[in-house]
Amino acid sequence: MRRKQIAVCDREQDYTLRFAEYANRHGDPLFLVHGFTSLEELTDYTKEHPVDMVLLSEDLMGKAQMREAAGQIICLSEQEYQENLECPAIYKYQPCPQILKKAFSVYAEENRTGLGLALKLEEMKRIGVFSPIGRVGKTGLALALGKEIARQRRVLYLNMEEYSGFEVLYPLNTAWTLSELMYFLKQGKPAFACKLESIVRQIGGLDYIPPVRSPVELRDIRKEDWELLLETLGRESRYEFVILDFGSSVEGLFELLESCDGIYMPVSRDEAAQAKVRQYEDTLKLLDLEHVLDKTQRFFSWGEAELEAYGKEEGRRWCGL
Repeated sequence: MRRKQIAVCDREQDYTLRFAEYANRHGDPLFLVHGFTSLEELTDYTKEHPVDMVLLSEDLMGKAQMREAAGQIICLSEQEYQENLECPAIYKYQPCPQILKKAFSVYAEENRTGLGLALKLEEMKRIGVFSPIGRVGKTGLALALGKEIARQRRVLYLNMEEYSGFEVLYPLNTAWTLSELMYFLKQGKPAFACKLESIVRQIGGLDYIPPVRSPVELRDIRKEDWELLLETLGRESRYEFVILDFGSSVEGLFELLESCDGIYMPVSRDEAAQAKVRQYEDTLKLLDLEHVLDKTQRFFSWGEAELEAYGKEEGRRWCGL
């Protein structure tokens, strides 16, 4: 499959070369960034090599006579707030990752074509982390597992709890969360991979989608929506693994657990906790889902250090190390 082509054109050679170098070193394998310092150079290139997106400096906009081969044109503005332009604008003097995220968002909203199929050799694996008991280190385990796998493979962490606490623990200046991604997906727009790249953030090398802000937003997500999201991630994203940190209120929880390749369930030893586990297991049996238990690793919750060590050990196992 052809990688999507992005061109950045700016007279400042140092800016252009640094941008392209950084984007290609740290970016998504679905695209490739080319740097140009003149319109002539860019135009000559597009005659033989169509590009999907052009990031063009503001001082070159008026002189641009771009052909259809140039794809989506976005202005690199020297003013942070630019209005009355004929095309979308992004402030050029900000970190490269922020520019790319905003460019992907523009592309996703304004184009009828997506990035195509994901560049991966195997089907994306789903790893679930769930427990019917609270405060047993479930999210800590999910993050440790994801971070370890991310050392070797491309991983996305997805928190599906009513109260994740992420907005407090990992504050971000962004309006984009899982809710916005779900809304975009349900609209049927094709450029899903671009929208995803504009939303994804990182914790310790692990990519994640900022979770919903309130339980109301989570309750609006139906089982069919979760299935559509996971199917689209498997088909169109770059990720080889997705870590699903389940909450008990997820609609279609049992069906989603059934679709996982492996499940981790931390528990505790006290009598009340064991009663909850027994009730959960009995429910699965009533639903003829005993096979979910067969691929579930149940273990007693430990301290933070031991939990992290276990997550690392399991992460290496998933990577075949």
